[in-house]
Amino acid sequence: MKKILIAAGIVGTATAGILLYMRNRNQTSKTMHGLADDAGDAHDRVRKYFRKAKHQVKHEVDHALS
Repeated sequence: MKKILIAAGIVGTATAGILLYMRNRNQTSKTMHGLADDAGDAHDRVRKYFRKAKHQVKHEVDHALS
């Protein structure tokens, strides 16, 4: 009986550890996907800014040369 209780305790502890690991892994995965989305959004905003700045500079140079 004592060995059965010890074995059940070990199995229960292992199961709890696996569940905690899986929960944290999913949370980490969600966080990493969120960071990747934010980085992509920032990249798009920077590209838009530089395209707009390039257009403005080109306009100013054309205006200065005319």
